[in-house]
Amino acid sequence: MRNYAPILVMVYDRLDSLKKCIESLQKCEEAKQSILYISSDAAYRNQDLEKIEAVRNYIKTVSGFKKVIPIIHNDNKGLNNCYKFAIDLIFKESDTFLFLEDDIIVAPDFLKFMNDGLEFYKNDHRIISVSGFSHSVFYDVYDKLKSEIYFTQRWCPWGFASWKDRMLNVPDLSLKELKKDLNNESFVKKLDKIGIDLFTAFQRKLYKKEPLVLDYRYVHHMVKNDLYTVTPYTTKTFNIGNDGQGTRTKKNEKFTQFDTNSLNEVVSFKFSEFKTNKINNTFNFLCNNTTTSKLKRILNTIGLLQFGYYLHERKKKWRKRK
Repeated sequence: MRNYAPILVMVYDRLDSLKKCIESLQKCEEAKQSILYISSDAAYRNQDLEKIEAVRNYIKTVSGFKKVIPIIHNDNKGLNNCYKFAIDLIFKESDTFLFLEDDIIVAPDFLKFMNDGLEFYKNDHRIISVSGFSHSVFYDVYDKLKSEIYFTQRWCPWGFASWKDRMLNVPDLSLKELKKDLNNESFVKKLDKIGIDLFTAFQRKLYKKEPLVLDYRYVHHMVKNDLYTVTPYTTKTFNIGNDGQGTRTKKNEKFTQFDTNSLNEVVSFKFSEFKTNKINNTFNFLCNNTTTSKLKRILNTIGLLQFGYYLHERKKKWRKRK
């Protein structure tokens, strides 16, 4: 019998989105043979206690999988620590895993796509992950490409799968090392090919002296080591968390206008060996080269980016006092 990669779903206080995520997974034929881990972090503020209790009561009722394993934290750990705790637990039993946050819904063939991708690329260490989401969803795609995949160096956390050896190979990234790389012209050129927003996003982390969360570490590791994500031209996931209810995202009309029913229109897929002519950073580049990103790069060029971040932080503090 085939072994399917265990699924990790992480949640904080959004019961409605978690239900939609789980219900979409249950529509996948492979769910019944897949172990589901659900990680529930504790509240970091008292006003969330009731919501989190509701989430945990729902987790107790989840079925339709080979096994459901709740990971319940009694103290707030934050996303990074919850993630590390969960994958350490999973990797004691498995060499692969699938990851979803609670605001991701999936296509009925999502689990098949991810598991087949893990098998197809398991010996190609240029591939660090299989992504369920593709930014091509916002653009016209030729019919002949809709069943195809492409390779990109942009990390996408909106439903991904990976291997134990590749995940454990991603090192911690210090702010000192990051600063050094951002002063390396070759590294910055490679970074800019997948979106000019990343350079200034990294600069902001340096300015605030913040720990680098998972997405930043992964994309840095990919760009520095020429690693790739396998991505479908026809997306297998969508993020419904851009409605302004999440703890880390603001409302984004671009995402709220997407017809999520289109995910139910299953499009067949086929994988192919890694070739440089299948590298395609176009969709990520187009999505992330916004007017704001361009303005930040101009400010950086004339030496005013850090001052702009300072003014932004002052403005936030002033709003809180109001």
